[in-house]
Amino acid sequence: MKPYQLLPLFVSVLFACNRSDNKKAPMSIQAPPTIASLSNTIPGAESFDSFNTKFHTDSGFQLSRIPFPIDGQCVNDVENSRWSKKNWEFLKTPVALDTDTTECRHSLVMSDSMVTEKFWIDQSGFKVERRFKLKSGKWFLVYYDDINM
Repeated sequence: MKPYQLLPLFVSVLFACNRSDNKKAPMSIQAPPTIASLSNTIPGAESFDSFNTKFHTDSGFQLSRIPFPIDGQCVNDVENSRWSKKNWEFLKTPVALDTDTTECRHSLVMSDSMVTEKFWIDQSGFKVERRFKLKSGKWFLVYYDDINM
């Protein structure tokens, strides 16, 4: 047998030895960041995980972390307006990796200094997008689109 013919066998054995049960998927080579790991790579930066929890449970904290006016808008059948403290609606749903997407599509893009989450229904006029940015070691909501036509 030639050495290159042994490679598939070696890889199969390697994955079989590393799996404790047959339901687990093989480990990926480069896993995407998790919400809990964000900003852990930046010394002294607030963790996104703790910010995410507090931001979506404490209305005063939430308002303190939105530098009004922010980009994005509120669009519905009746009005189209920019966000301000006056028309702000408290956001209660935290950013999550696993969301129920039976009714809409979901996208989450994370880096150590930016988190962008989108929900939408194709060709429906519904889209929600929010962007959080790390500034001076603290997370802020810098963009919020809520379009429901």
